[in-house]
Amino acid sequence: MWLHAITDSRRGEQVMVRWACAGMAVLGVAFAAPAATAASASPVLHISSHLAQNARVSVDGRPAVTAPGYGEVETPIAAGKHRLKVTAPGGVDYTGSLSVAPGSLLHWHGRSFWCVNLLKNQLEPYTHDECQEEVTDAG
Repeated sequence: MWLHAITDSRRGEQVMVRWACAGMAVLGVAFAAPAATAASASPVLHISSHLAQNARVSVDGRPAVTAPGYGEVETPIAAGKHRLKVTAPGGVDYTGSLSVAPGSLLHWHGRSFWCVNLLKNQLEPYTHDECQEEVTDAG
């Protein structure tokens, strides 16, 4: 009888240890998932238009996105050098160069951003601080 009591108490301890390990694993997954999602989220280019009418913006020859007049739009982009083709009514038609570096990437609410302004005749890249102001005001 005494031997069964020792064996039963050890089984109880083993079961408690297994449940504790399982609980820790669940918590680990729950806390790691948001970090993994944030790290894996693709950076975007936040395009702010200072043009009165809708503008079409193509990055590196990809299908164009529409930036509403005095509005904003986002499109996926990677670090590096890019060519943006901008067209809009009223004679807006230019191609501009944009270089974005990983060090200037803005991280906010689990997302990553670079920012650029559309002007009538040229692109105006934002600094990190300007991008932070633009993105946090927008969202």
